[in-house]
Amino acid sequence: MKIILAGAGEVGSHLVKMLSNESHDIVVIDNDPERLKSIGSTLDVMTMEGNANSISILKEANVSKSDLFIAVTFSEDVNINSAILSKKLGAKKTIARIDNEEYLMQANKEIFATLGIDYMIYPEKIAAREIVGLLAQTGSTEVVEFSGGKLHMYVVRLEDQAPIIGKRLRDLSPSAGDKVQFRAVAITRNGQTIIPGGDDDFHQGDLVYVISSQAD
Repeated sequence: MKIILAGAGEVGSHLVKMLSNESHDIVVIDNDPERLKSIGSTLDVMTMEGNANSISILKEANVSKSDLFIAVTFSEDVNINSAILSKKLGAKKTIARIDNEEYLMQANKEIFATLGIDYMIYPEKIAAREIVGLLAQTGSTEVVEFSGGKLHMYVVRLEDQAPIIGKRLRDLSPSAGDKVQFRAVAITRNGQTIIPGGDDDFHQGDLVYVISSQAD
């Protein structure tokens, strides 16, 4: 699958790391050369410096041949505009990260679908139903599938008995030799989204976003 991903921040970087393990043809676009250098030096992906809103950049990335365009930059406007442009230029499916829950209202989603955005991701409400389908495992868990089900993002609310409460991310992250590989990519706490580092710990009531492969 040919995937173009706009945004090499924390979320984009984690997505690229997981997707690159699935032998996809990936192009990463970002206007920060240092972020691209970090990704390009460790992963087998193509990087392009520039604005994802640029038609010339999208054409250079060969967006017309892409199976999936994902926009997860820090700017909602860039995500929306680049997804629309990519669909008009030939991308089969487009996903845009948004910051406005109003856009998820059915009437508004239809407007964006008409414009060319197939799916929208809202950080506070992953909208799994709009991406592939909501697989209800518990009352507080959502599962988002990517890449035909090969990659999963789990959204779990930590109840008062959750065993990871009070533990740091570095204490829970799998090592290279572990059989099960996963990565906690975000935490929503008190209405704020946190991109966790190794010393961040988990609190009761947190919404934790975890990415893993289908097997893991």
